[in-house]
Amino acid sequence: MDNKLTPKQLKRQQEREMIDEYHKLVTEKALEPLYQSFREWKSGALPYFELTELIHQFHKNNQEIYKDFNYTEYQELVLLAKMKLGRLTEDEIKENKRLLEVLGFEDRSIDLEE
Repeated sequence: MDNKLTPKQLKRQQEREMIDEYHKLVTEKALEPLYQSFREWKSGALPYFELTELIHQFHKNNQEIYKDFNYTEYQELVLLAKMKLGRLTEDEIKENKRLLEVLGFEDRSIDLEE
């Protein structure tokens, strides 16, 4: 059986991989302060009850990350991942200017042209 993907399937697979990469980036960014807190706790510099509060705060933050990745419209999530990973094409920027502005994108090339 031939395992070749159609162009549409390949595009979808590449988008999914990019979303996964972005998800990993967001989650690791949220985990890093908690990791440092565990190190402080282990060294005796942070009381356990403060660490448990930080774990609770991370859990709430992680729930928001989960919602962002599971309840955001797929094409918007692809666009957001491309934006955050620096992979937007000029055409995508032009076609999605309003949405990108809502997402916090600043087109620096416009500044250079003015």
